[in-house]
Amino acid sequence: MIKFFRRIRQKAMKAGKVKSYVLYAIGEIVLVVIGILIALQINTWNQAYEDRQLEKAYYCKLLEDVTQDEALLKKLNEEDQERIKWVNQSIHLLQQEKVNRAAVANAMRNSINLIRFNFKPSLSAFDDLKSSGKLGILRDLELKKKLLNYYAVLPGYGDIQDIVADASLESYLHPSKDFLQAGFTKIDFVQAELDTSIVDISKLSENSLMPNHIREKLLNESILHLNSNARKKAVFKLMESEILTMKAVLEKKCSLVK
Repeated sequence: MIKFFRRIRQKAMKAGKVKSYVLYAIGEIVLVVIGILIALQINTWNQAYEDRQLEKAYYCKLLEDVTQDEALLKKLNEEDQERIKWVNQSIHLLQQEKVNRAAVANAMRNSINLIRFNFKPSLSAFDDLKSSGKLGILRDLELKKKLLNYYAVLPGYGDIQDIVADASLESYLHPSKDFLQAGFTKIDFVQAELDTSIVDISKLSENSLMPNHIREKLLNESILHLNSNARKKAVFKLMESEILTMKAVLEKKCSLVK
């Protein structure tokens, strides 16, 4: 089309038709401008399409991370429930007239087993969004706000779990504790490491009956462990609500890719 206008313009110039020459020159310029505008618009459309595809892909990646969060929370919750079972067992054993030290020691050990293992959210997709400066491609401002809140709130729940876990661990391993009377030498992995070639096991024997003050201390400690694990369970419930809500929103967004 531009060549066509150019040929006519050149003929008009040779024929001395100035007005026709100017009109065709203007037409040629208009065509060039229109071509540029069309190219820019197509480029804009292509970029918008790529951004939408990338946005959808990130929704699915975020969903994968949140699904991993859900699986991890389920695992931690099951471990917590197992600890609560052992706390109740230790209280039961300590309430018996004759205390089985080995059973108490192992039950109390299991009451805090893995208690310090904390929830760490999967951040790969969210961190990639932030570090690449692509957080702006998420057009759903309400969802973006929920995401920012999600990744801000979960670590706070983790801090609460750390506090209660540390309280139980500090009590369990407190220096003033009578570890011998508490039956620590009866714990299976402790017994396995006692070198009988140099250690006289008979001199590590505790009193035949557990002193009442030791029993009371261990009962108090068991109640502390129960409180710690119950608190973690309550926090897990709050976290579960956050995770399931976020998962439901992302599932809808991710389904748009299909």
